Formats: sequence, C-alpha cells, structure tokens
Amino acid sequence: MRTKATPPVAHLSGKATLPLIEAYFEFNHLKQLYRQGWLRVGVPPERCESVAEHSLGVALLCLFIADSWFPEADASKLVRIALLHDLGEARVGDITPHDGVNPTQKHALERQAVEQILGRLPRGSEYLALWEEYERGASFEARLVRQVDRLEMSLQACVYEYQGMGDLSQFFASAQKVMETPQLQSVLTELQALRPPRTSGS
Repeated sequence: MRTKATPPVAHLSGKATLPLIEAYFEFNHLKQLYRQGWLRVGVPPERCESVAEHSLGVALLCLFIADSWFPEADASKLVRIALLHDLGEARVGDITPHDGVNPTQKHALERQAVEQILGRLPRGSEYLALWEEYERGASFEARLVRQVDRLEMSLQACVYEYQGMGDLSQFFASAQKVMETPQLQSVLTELQALRPPRTSGS
C-alpha cells in the first residue's frame, strides 16, 4: 500500500492523550494515503490524490446535490456519511477490487478499524452506525452517497484525462454501474460529453 508517510498515530505510541487528538492522528493518515486505483493506472505519486481529498470532494458534492435535486434528503446526514465513509482506510489502506480481498473480509477489517478509531469519542457508536448504514445501503442517504462516491471518482478521472493521464474510461464504466437516480445519471452523461477527445490507439 503506497503512502506519502507512515501513519501519524505511530507517533503517539506509549503516550496518553485526549480521544480527540488520538482520533485526529488516526484519520490524518487519510492525507498520507494515495488513492491506489490512480497509481495502478499510471498517475504519478506527485499528481495522485489522497483518500482525504476524495472524501472532501464527496462531502461537498453531497451538500450541493442535496440542495439542488434532493430536498427530501437529510443533507446533514449525507455530509456526515460522506465524511465517514472511507475512515476505515486510515488503518487498513485503500483496498481496491484488484487486490483480490473478499468483500466480506474487507468490510470486517474496515469496520474494526472504524470502531477502534472512533471508539473513545463521546458519540463514537453513532458515527459507527452511520458508517454501517453506508456499507449496507440501508437508507436513501446511504445509497445516494454511494452514487456520489463514484461520481466524484468520475469527475477526478475527467480532470486527470485533461491533465494527460490517458484514457480512464474504466472509471466511468464503474460509476455507471451504481447510478440509480436520473439526476446523477444525467450528471454522469454530461460529464462523459465533456471528456477530452481520445487520440487513436488510446
């Protein structure tokens, strides 16, 4: 698992501190952790986004999308789920479908990580429940965040294509598979039309 640096929480080994500080040092690793899928297709580390950057993009999109098209959605819940949805990766890394990890095992590892990171916070169990809700797709908001997660990936893919990183069609195809709402499907369609022209052979 390629990262910019070792997990910051390692610096707290043997030190007693506030749960808030400990949680910060834990999730700070999301800033150090590259999105592994981009590295796999040749995006160089100096241009590769971190998991934290992706999570911020998802949270902002959720806020804007709720206000634009889904007044029935709980915007606060959407943003909270978006901020939490990748938290387990701070401990287990950014496991992609190409890593050959069983989805059930991946879920178990990430759930344990989220529980450990948030366990000492006053409302840790509430945050864990939101993370679980996302994983199960147990609410409209959870299912919407899953779609926005892939939409953000597609938007980043489009940016990378404009920056000369090659044909990233596989990421658009991945997003297409989870788009359930006509509104987000229309955004993806519009984005596809905005992609730079592919040269022959690319």
